[in-house]
Amino acid sequence: MSKRPIKLNVFLHEDLKGINEDLLHQDYFDWLADTVSRISGRTMDVNLIQPSDALTLSSFNYKSDNIERLMDKFQDALLTHLGNQDRTTYDASIDLYLLLTRDDINKTTLGVAQQPGVMGIASITSKLTASHEVGHMLNAAHEDSDENVSTYYGTYKSIMYKTARKSAFTFSKKNEENIRNYLNQYP
Repeated sequence: MSKRPIKLNVFLHEDLKGINEDLLHQDYFDWLADTVSRISGRTMDVNLIQPSDALTLSSFNYKSDNIERLMDKFQDALLTHLGNQDRTTYDASIDLYLLLTRDDINKTTLGVAQQPGVMGIASITSKLTASHEVGHMLNAAHEDSDENVSTYYGTYKSIMYKTARKSAFTFSKKNEENIRNYLNQYP
């Protein structure tokens, strides 16, 4: 029996109106889907959801200094949206939900996610933020990041490093193990 695919549902915030979706896939999600598939042995399907198809989420006020309250409000909005959807397509264990925004949440926070969990918010101000937050959803942790990842361009920090500066498009070996172990609990 093959493993169920991971479905990453990316809600485009209305502040991303007019953005090139092909470039979004290429710049933010293609490498992530390939990497998570390699790590887990599952396919990862990325579904970009238009603002008109998720009005509650596309107009969500994501700018906040109170991250805990923000996540509570986002969870309420997500549950409202999911409550209006066909429940046969929802699988809480393997479906992930990400609100993608143009701007950061506040001056110091580019994104946030449950760890582990099914929901997160990420800005496009860094090409690494969405992947970093999806990593959290899949149980990757800051403390398991690697500061010395060798790349063609030099030494960088792995994707789960706490700050977004000078990071490589790769998970540390320990975070790969965290992701694999987390997903292995599901068929």
